[in-house]
Amino acid sequence: MPYCQRCGNPLDENARFCPKCGTPVATTVPPATAVPVKPPKPLHKDPLVIGGIALIAILLSAVIVAALLIAPISTWNYGTPYTDSTPGVRNLNLNFHSDIGRVNVMTTQTGNSNILIYVSGNGSRGILGGSAIPLNVTFSNQTVGDTLTVDSAVTVTGSLSAMASVDIQIFVNPNLNLNLNVTSNTGKVSFNADKATTIQGLRLHTTAGEVEAQLQSNVTVAGNITLSTTTGAVNYRMSETNIVGNNTLALHSTTGTVTMDITQTKTLQGNLSVDAETTTGSINVGVGIDGGVAAKILSQTPAFGDINTHLNNFQGNKTQIQSPNYPAVSNIEINNRVTGLGSINIQANYKTNIISS
Repeated sequence: MPYCQRCGNPLDENARFCPKCGTPVATTVPPATAVPVKPPKPLHKDPLVIGGIALIAILLSAVIVAALLIAPISTWNYGTPYTDSTPGVRNLNLNFHSDIGRVNVMTTQTGNSNILIYVSGNGSRGILGGSAIPLNVTFSNQTVGDTLTVDSAVTVTGSLSAMASVDIQIFVNPNLNLNLNVTSNTGKVSFNADKATTIQGLRLHTTAGEVEAQLQSNVTVAGNITLSTTTGAVNYRMSETNIVGNNTLALHSTTGTVTMDITQTKTLQGNLSVDAETTTGSINVGVGIDGGVAAKILSQTPAFGDINTHLNNFQGNKTQIQSPNYPAVSNIEINNRVTGLGSINIQANYKTNIISS
């Protein structure tokens, strides 16, 4: 039987207060039963952790193996000429393409050849590269009558192809009538005509790189010329070149500058129409004429593009200028267009002062 803790009076089992002194009866709360706590599973036994570690190990192994497979472990070198010496040829049609590398075409005869293509290159090989040189050259030549057609291409394969250094020199016989189509994916493409020759057609193009052509005074142009690139500069120079017939000159760059330098003081046997265009990049025009050669220059730029002129004996506003003798027996008409962002810079000189009566 319980008793009051204050007065000692006997209490009922369920009494809440002492009937004698009114003191609250203290209640006792039985202790809670302890619930056993399960210890955490060690990290090294957790399947998620184990799976994550395994995945990371696999990925690292794959990266290491891939790096070892493509890592350069040996070098290669290549240098081989390809030539045609068929007798009786008067015309040369060349179609040449290279995946990568610098391509330079020159009007130079080597021995008795009509054309000589010298391909040189060097680079590295990985474990999977084998012992073969990853540079492939195709060369086919066919003669019909007095016309020689050459189709040739250079390709570099393998994981390290972008690191290859390739140089192509093309020597064409200047005594032939030339129709040249030379292109590249990556690298500079150039043409240098410093010997007497006749160009029936010229097309130079690269996707990424510079395109350049230089024509000297002993060169005859009897066809159209195109220089173009997607990313890079276009440079064209001609000095006292003989123009036969009405021909076009196209100079195009999507991203890059276009520069032309034209000097013509001798009467031509035809007319030249020049189309220069860039999307993002400036156009630079240098024209020096005299005598019976006249010129007209039209220019278009976007709203924020400038047209800068430095003129001698030319007249008109910036968007349309012409020499005082235009039109003449021989005319050079230049149309400049910048469709995106860029300016047009013009230096035009008619060397003889003409005094109006």
